[in-house]
Amino acid sequence: MLAHSSHQVDKWWTASTALWGLSLMVGIIRSLRTFIKLRRSKGKHSADDPPKSRGEIKFQMRSEVLCIISCLSDLVNAIHWMPTGFLWGGSSPTWLVGLMGTISSMIGIYQTAAGGSSAGV
Repeated sequence: MLAHSSHQVDKWWTASTALWGLSLMVGIIRSLRTFIKLRRSKGKHSADDPPKSRGEIKFQMRSEVLCIISCLSDLVNAIHWMPTGFLWGGSSPTWLVGLMGTISSMIGIYQTAAGGSSAGV
């Protein structure tokens, strides 16, 4: 078995963390766009889409907001795990890292229990 140098491992860690952060930003943008579209279309519908009840729209909007909060919490942690010097990489206090992870996890559990997970949170 080949031994990997610490430098190679660091590069893979940084690359995977950067991709995680990028994925979270794409999720945030997608949820923002969906939220805005839902907000604008309250009560309106196209010929292709059957009308949605106010309750359905409110549920979807709430789900998108929770997705945004969850992704932002994870993004704070992703940046923390980046190398020192990249924004606040490596400098978040332990309690903040734990809090952000807890927020994201609680939202995921809530959305799974509610049966309305948006964007695979």
